[in-house]
Amino acid sequence: MNNHNFVHLISSYTDEDSRWMKVAINYGLRNVGFTGKNPCVGCVIVKNNELCGFGTTSPGGRPHAEENALKFAGEKSKGAVLYVTLEPCAHYERFIPCMEKIVQASIKRVVIACLDPDKRTNGKAVKYLLEKNISVSLGCEEFKALELIQGFIKRLNFKRPYIKSKIASSLDSKISLSNGISKWITGTNARKFIHLYRLRSDGILTGVNTVNDDNPTLNCRIKGLKKYSPHVFILDSKLKINIKSKILNRKNISIFTTVFFNKKKEKILRNKGINVILVKHNKNNQVLLKEVIKKLYEEKINNLFIEAGSDINSSLIKENLIDEIILCRSGRIFGNDGRSIVNNLNIKEIKHSKKFFFKDSFTLDEDIIENWVFKE
Repeated sequence: MNNHNFVHLISSYTDEDSRWMKVAINYGLRNVGFTGKNPCVGCVIVKNNELCGFGTTSPGGRPHAEENALKFAGEKSKGAVLYVTLEPCAHYERFIPCMEKIVQASIKRVVIACLDPDKRTNGKAVKYLLEKNISVSLGCEEFKALELIQGFIKRLNFKRPYIKSKIASSLDSKISLSNGISKWITGTNARKFIHLYRLRSDGILTGVNTVNDDNPTLNCRIKGLKKYSPHVFILDSKLKINIKSKILNRKNISIFTTVFFNKKKEKILRNKGINVILVKHNKNNQVLLKEVIKKLYEEKINNLFIEAGSDINSSLIKENLIDEIILCRSGRIFGNDGRSIVNNLNIKEIKHSKKFFFKDSFTLDEDIIENWVFKE
């Protein structure tokens, strides 16, 4: 986060502050993927070492976490300590910014995990609170809090979403048999677990071959949460999609295509309420991925989840566009004729290889779920 000349005025934080900030982070985790273009934030209010208010960013992005927590605490906010995972907003739009609401509530101290990367706020709220004689501590559990807003940061700083790719593979790193059959590589619970990632994403990106071969719905089928299924974006350069695909019966479906699209099929798709988006193509007459990513940025997609085959994953890896891989690995062996996780990347030297770093893993029944993070 950016440095500011007022940082030396900010008080340190204690072990007790870290404990309460972890509570705020856990509250924030509840709404990741639900807050639209806005970052997901957690907030708790503590007085006399007792929790008297808590809140997260509401679905759709408003009200903010601080406003929800202050409303919950009511009069108990006076003289209390407010813990928030992201610097309170400072910009004036249709709403009074959270920094003012904190002052109005007579909060005596604010503990902030990280500064807001949004230029409209970055550092301004901290400065404002200090000027109002409110004690501020900055940096408490910053690393953990940043994970809450990694998509928001990526969109603001790099003009693209934070991209995670789910890959289900055999023990020998194959995503299907040679004939394309892939159901099912992993067990039932591993597949159910992926629905949580869908839930925590603003959009899912897949390819027409995955749609036509597997006929997925790509929704969140956790009981009571289906309505929160994210928007699905399909790459289909020539509109080869099977009109009878189950996914076309869903809401919030967009298809990226090129000038080589099937005009007759386009009319059918539009009549079904499908959003068909024309983008530039590459030298192979396929959808230009960078153009798609640009469109998703313009749509303010913070967190994008990839559920696609080796062609799309390989293209994204080549362009250094995958930030994290969720590798669901089973104990099955498919053999050398199976389809690999990635295609030819044309790498001639080890030093030019794409390197991902191990983050964590756990077992789920007979499968292993691994998280790998890309670092340039």
